[in-house]
Amino acid sequence: MSYYKKFEIPACGIAPVKNGTADKVNLLERRPIYGITSDAPVGLQFETDYFNTKDTEMLMTDGTSAAKADYTDPAYFHFSRGGGRSIVFQLRNLSAVNDFYITFLRQDKVAVRLPRRVDVYFSANGQDWQRVIKVRDFGSEKETESVTVFANFEHPYKVSYINIEFDVPCHVWIDEIKAIGTTLIPEDAIEITPEERHPEDSIRRVDKYPAYSELCDSHNILLAYNCIPPENMSSPEAGLTTVEQFIPHLGYIDKNGKMTDTFFDSMLFLPYSVYTYSALYKCADGWKYYVDNTFADNANVDALDKATAIVGDKLGIKDLTTKVYLTILHTKVTYGSFPEKFGSFDGGRDLDIDDFEDRRAAIKWCIDTQIAKYNAKERAHLKLCGFYWFEEVINYSDKYELKLLAFAREYVHSLGYKLFWIPYYMAWGYQDWKENGFDVACMQPNYAFHPQDPVKVLYDNAGITKSLGMCYELEIGGLKPENVEKYTQYLDCGAERGFMHSIKMYYQGGVPGEFYRSYISDDPLTRTVYDNTYLFAKEKYVSRGIIKPEDIE
Repeated sequence: MSYYKKFEIPACGIAPVKNGTADKVNLLERRPIYGITSDAPVGLQFETDYFNTKDTEMLMTDGTSAAKADYTDPAYFHFSRGGGRSIVFQLRNLSAVNDFYITFLRQDKVAVRLPRRVDVYFSANGQDWQRVIKVRDFGSEKETESVTVFANFEHPYKVSYINIEFDVPCHVWIDEIKAIGTTLIPEDAIEITPEERHPEDSIRRVDKYPAYSELCDSHNILLAYNCIPPENMSSPEAGLTTVEQFIPHLGYIDKNGKMTDTFFDSMLFLPYSVYTYSALYKCADGWKYYVDNTFADNANVDALDKATAIVGDKLGIKDLTTKVYLTILHTKVTYGSFPEKFGSFDGGRDLDIDDFEDRRAAIKWCIDTQIAKYNAKERAHLKLCGFYWFEEVINYSDKYELKLLAFAREYVHSLGYKLFWIPYYMAWGYQDWKENGFDVACMQPNYAFHPQDPVKVLYDNAGITKSLGMCYELEIGGLKPENVEKYTQYLDCGAERGFMHSIKMYYQGGVPGEFYRSYISDDPLTRTVYDNTYLFAKEKYVSRGIIKPEDIE
């Protein structure tokens, strides 16, 4: 949040000019930015003049419009990440504003997006504000275009300060901002009516991590990846987790080889990226392949049931149950390999993946078929609790995305299950997770996979997730000493910031994964990963307290 300079608006107003004129002009022309604030940190890699134009630049008010709707045009002012922005301008004098314009670029191929929310507030004194523009739908369907928000007021407003607020889904490029009006204030000019901000329209801030009760009383959910395309399988067992591999995840086994306690209480089955990048992910036969893999005999869900029974028997817990979450595959993606057609689930006509009804039918098939497969056997030691919405962003550029999400949510809820989502760090839509109907959302900091990122990212993610009522995903990227250190920093952060006491999700590269490899390792440092994860899962981990305040503030 410190990328932009700090500023305060003085409590005194600005007087009108003595010799104002009735000539309409752009009152913002060549006006500097008074101040910018971001909702969240923009992130180290985005703290550059390219991704986030300095607040000393006047590109939005220099009178030079972009020559073309293209992100390379130098006329655009750039905003990246950081959740959202508030931009304040101060007029030269108290003036009368008749019209207001702000122009955005949409260019989907480079993730320059239109905000989902734009609010414009006017103030005469810098303290009392009135919202005069509210935009929630641009009506834009082109993948590349210049879009202008425009308002013509019936009577001009008396204005000294202008505040523009908008969310930043990924990148937002702004061209020109204009406030057309006069320095002579006419008799019909409107006084600002002070009003509170509108919480029903803004990002909901709850300032607490979700309670376990919000997701079936799951405390610790392990991402149990499965399914590898045949051409990528290193062995016939690839993508098929066994009973033996699940056991040390479900029951904690100490250094002497004795099982002393339960461990992970929940498993999320989801496909490996090698599957999602393959053509199998984009066709009906591939979806069948994934579902069959998830419910293969003596592996994955089947193995989890048997492993839970063994762990319960060893610990003397007759009714030990592991909670299960399954994946709703996404109907339209833009990466990886693609087949010629999506195909059919029932041997009938091929589904058209550009058609809403066909995409909805595919989602329903995915949910229904997995439930049927789950119920086809007695799962005495498992409990199916819900579904995971696959893909780590909400694609607002897809005109059917929200309608399909709404269908999935309502259908899953009608069946008595929960629906959750795991966006990557500040992915498109993360701040809208509740609005979009998820029961829980869990954000990844992605710190484990970016060597250049400072530890501050972990603490920033903790602040953002707590603010929005999200939970936290822990990640480990290997078992080299530097990987172990970064992972331990996740644990330290969780103990210090409190997400250790909330729903937690864990990425370890799949199953058996790094926790398993740590469990079987003779190296003392490597073994700490398994032992410390257990302590963290049980809310007993104590931070080492080695992170300096200046590194995270």
